[in-house]
Amino acid sequence: MTLKGKNILLCITGSIACYKSVDLYRELKREGANVKIIVSSSAAKFIAPYIFESFGEDVFTDDAFKSPLAHVSLSKYADLILIAPATFNTINKLAAGIADTLITLVVSASQDKLKVLVPAMNPNMFSNKILKENLKRLTEHNFYLISPGMGNMACGDFGEGRFPDTSDIMFELESVFKEKTLKGRRVLITAGATREYLDPVRFLSNASSGKMGISLANEAVKLGANVSLITLNIDVSCQYINKNIRIIRCKSFADLKDALLSEFKRCGILLMAAAVSDYSFKEKSLNKIKKGDLNLNVELVQNEDLLKALSEMKKEEQIIFGFAAETDSVIENGRKKLMEKSLDYIFINDVSKNVIGEDENEGFLINKEGEIKRFARQLKTELAGKLLAEILR
Repeated sequence: MTLKGKNILLCITGSIACYKSVDLYRELKREGANVKIIVSSSAAKFIAPYIFESFGEDVFTDDAFKSPLAHVSLSKYADLILIAPATFNTINKLAAGIADTLITLVVSASQDKLKVLVPAMNPNMFSNKILKENLKRLTEHNFYLISPGMGNMACGDFGEGRFPDTSDIMFELESVFKEKTLKGRRVLITAGATREYLDPVRFLSNASSGKMGISLANEAVKLGANVSLITLNIDVSCQYINKNIRIIRCKSFADLKDALLSEFKRCGILLMAAAVSDYSFKEKSLNKIKKGDLNLNVELVQNEDLLKALSEMKKEEQIIFGFAAETDSVIENGRKKLMEKSLDYIFINDVSKNVIGEDENEGFLINKEGEIKRFARQLKTELAGKLLAEILR
């Protein structure tokens, strides 16, 4: 939880979207952040400061000028100043160095602090050349911009200017605190489970949810990587995938093979978290097999070992990180697979411990030098960061 214990100053300016800041505040608290709030006089016309006071928080308004040094104490408090929503007026004031509200005063006293802008306004206002120039200027002075979303506006217009989803804002806030150790690196990740069809409705597969691969993809983006994610039969609407991740959708072993052969040559790191079927059906029916025909024998054929094939293709500077599921002799089998497939790393799950499809994972990491590291059961979102750190180490 990157935001746990961080002091965040949530500054709310007078956009009609400011009611969404309540959900943002609650998510910040859920992630363990300490939050103080400034509600501008314009924002107070849309949302009452009492809402946040009822949660037991310190809320400041422009009346805080009665305390002459409020802007100084608040600037010292903050690890990060989050202006969400940020209006056209406030953004341009900040770029011009105007400090005539509590929010602009706090920012003026916080030169060395992280500052995040979340613009929300009419599309014509967001595309205004003066605003674009001022946003560029601010990003050159320790401001971080979270781009607004595209969609229908309260005024009826359509375009870029919507207050982003809370999940996108939280993702970007966590990213701000991360060192960009993978900046410029191309990372390819697989997630989910292949399906080998017997007929148009019946298939051979497994219970992999794709959560581990998706967690790795999200974490790699936070570290600055250019990420491509090959998804295999996962419901992307049920799991958060950052919008900066390039998604390649596949279904079968054959689809995955084609995608990997196309993408692998362009990546620096491959994380093969997908659960790939070892077998497929020798013969497949184009039509649904009728119930009366189900007393039949099917013949399976072994699929190619994709990791081994890719290892034979890999350049010296490329890294291949494999995953494997075992139920017995976990470390011994892990070592064997690492050597047979010529991998740089392998993470071995003991799937008898109920990790497939779950939010948590545990297992052993083995590298090509033979070092073994155990990872206790933890959320896959947390494990992803630790596994990527091992590669960078």
